[in-house]
Amino acid sequence: MAPSLSSLILLSVLPLTALSNVVQRQSASTDQFDYVIVGGGAGGSVLANRLTENSSVSVLLLEAGPDNEGRLEGQVPYIYQRLFGSSWDWNYTTTPQAGMNNRVSPYFRGHVLGGSTSINGMTYTRGPASNWDRIANYLGDRSWTWNSLQPYFRKNEAFTPPTGPGTQNRYDPAVHGTSGPIGVSLNQVDEWIIPPTLLAAEQTGIFPYNRDGNSGSPLGISWQQFAIRNGARSSAATGYLNQQVRARRNLRISLNSRATRLIAQNGTSPLRFTSVEYTNAAGATVRAVARREIILSAGVIDTPVLLLKSGLGDSAELTAAGITPVLNIPAVGKNFIDHVGVPAAWSVNTTLTDDEIDRNTTLFNELLAEWNQSRTGRLTTTSLSHIQFSRLPNNASIFQTVPDPTGGAADTPHYEQILANKWTQLSPRPATGNWVGMTHFNLAPVSTGSVKLNPANPQGPPLFDSGSLSHPFDIFVLRTAIRSTAAYLNAPAWRQFNAAPAAFDPSILNDDAALDNYIRSNSFAGAHGVATAKMGPRNSPAGADVVGPDFRVKGVQGLRIVDSSVIPFSPSGHSMVPTYVFAEKAADIIKSGV
Repeated sequence: MAPSLSSLILLSVLPLTALSNVVQRQSASTDQFDYVIVGGGAGGSVLANRLTENSSVSVLLLEAGPDNEGRLEGQVPYIYQRLFGSSWDWNYTTTPQAGMNNRVSPYFRGHVLGGSTSINGMTYTRGPASNWDRIANYLGDRSWTWNSLQPYFRKNEAFTPPTGPGTQNRYDPAVHGTSGPIGVSLNQVDEWIIPPTLLAAEQTGIFPYNRDGNSGSPLGISWQQFAIRNGARSSAATGYLNQQVRARRNLRISLNSRATRLIAQNGTSPLRFTSVEYTNAAGATVRAVARREIILSAGVIDTPVLLLKSGLGDSAELTAAGITPVLNIPAVGKNFIDHVGVPAAWSVNTTLTDDEIDRNTTLFNELLAEWNQSRTGRLTTTSLSHIQFSRLPNNASIFQTVPDPTGGAADTPHYEQILANKWTQLSPRPATGNWVGMTHFNLAPVSTGSVKLNPANPQGPPLFDSGSLSHPFDIFVLRTAIRSTAAYLNAPAWRQFNAAPAAFDPSILNDDAALDNYIRSNSFAGAHGVATAKMGPRNSPAGADVVGPDFRVKGVQGLRIVDSSVIPFSPSGHSMVPTYVFAEKAADIIKSGV
């Protein structure tokens, strides 16, 4: 959902838990471990957990940010947006985007244990079966099909069924796991918005009802599933790095420790990487030696940045940045692809929207007291309850000039719509009024971008060009999505609330150029990016991709990548669950000795 950039950070702080194996500060030294994992996000947390299940295997997990504990807004689902732009966020921005009317866009990435799973909107989507079958076909490896990966989907999840009359039709128990590290649940708060949300879908026929959007066929409207357990966020840190895991003697978690480069062993051919240099919380430069392997899990931006700083990337670009090339891998930092989002608010004549919570401190504090006491009430979830996935019609005019990037797969959506019970524009909420806000995501993007070192300051923030809306297909999809929303919110179920566009003049709905300008002026770069260190077939041309199906960086030894950067295609849903599944599969591959 689109963030409110004006959100303030709560000052409330929860007590920190003392953990013997979690290191806040560390002296300068060189330690040896079997595996050194760089990055404690979704990928790194899974690997730290699974590899240390064997007590004879030692692991050092380096996390650039702080612990995920001790901050209220990191636990209370409703206020997750207050983490955007905070010290738990890397606070990256894109370069000016021509496709966004030359605006820069914030790009939210978690700078905390748990990574982006500790700050995101917690939406839990697996994507359609065709996404995974496409990966299997691309890699020439049937172990990546939807059916083959089912054990990993279930291994990740602990689904909590909703309770109460009529809730059995809100999910399909046959497709869920019940004992995994990540708690998953539905919004169970009884809100005014739920009846018109479902009734309007029925009245217009735009969104057929889908019992469970995580069944492999997500099209239609379904109850949105969230990584929330017992009223609190369920992240990679709370799930995979819980107190029992952190207490393992063979796992060390070093917080506030930022990797600066990877170091290869001299005189080896092929080149073998054996050490990670990092700056610890005390500001000292430290090296950690990996007896077996280094595993990069720093994410879609920082993984390619670390590779580039270590001399792995496009040789010409490295030389221009003053970095000595070690191996020419042109694909490093390229192929970035993401879901551009566009919010659009509609005014309504009810005061039951969550805008009242956001503007009324007394009301919010009452709800927070309830959450603190019992982990119940309105703050146990976000302002969302349902999620809609749709395809362009087969005869859409854009297909006359652009092939369908989904390959025509009947279960694969081109766009997503999520309706919030509040104002969701990027601009600050007006002082008075009430709204519902639909955020639209293009789930089949063709536009691509890149992550590069800044030649003027190669050790500073990277040049992150998201390439947003640079291809006409992407703007066509979002134009279609917004018009679909307008038709949906014009249903009789919404007319009783006098729903009316508040973010734009309704006349632009009939004017492609005007609607395109709205999209380009109000969109954001998304937060579901993949492919900057993309996985490719085992025998693909050198430099065309970065890792093979075994997650090993091609052309070198001792180095794997396990995070969203290796996912080769844009998921037709949010990227958190695919990253978990890639990591679970990687853990088994590594443990098997492949």
